[in-house]
Amino acid sequence: MFQEYEKQKQAHRSRMQKVREYSMGGLFLLAGLFFSLRSQLDLEINLRFPPDLTDRIFGAVCLLYGAWRVHRGYKTKE
Repeated sequence: MFQEYEKQKQAHRSRMQKVREYSMGGLFLLAGLFFSLRSQLDLEINLRFPPDLTDRIFGAVCLLYGAWRVHRGYKTKE
C-alpha cells in the first residue's frame, strides 16, 4: 500500500513538473518573440525606449531558453 502511494506521488510530481516546464517554456518563448519582433510592432514603449541590438540578443536568448524548457518538459519521464 505504501509503495502504491509513493508511485502515485511520483507520477503526480512528474506531471506537475511537465506542466511547469511547458508553461515556463511558453512564457519564455512569448517573451523572446516580443523582444525579437519589438522593432516591427507599433508600440508606445518603442517611442520612449527605442529597440536596439540588446533587445534582439535578449529575445534570441529567451527563445533558446524557452525551447530548452519545452524540450525538457517533453523529455520528462512519467
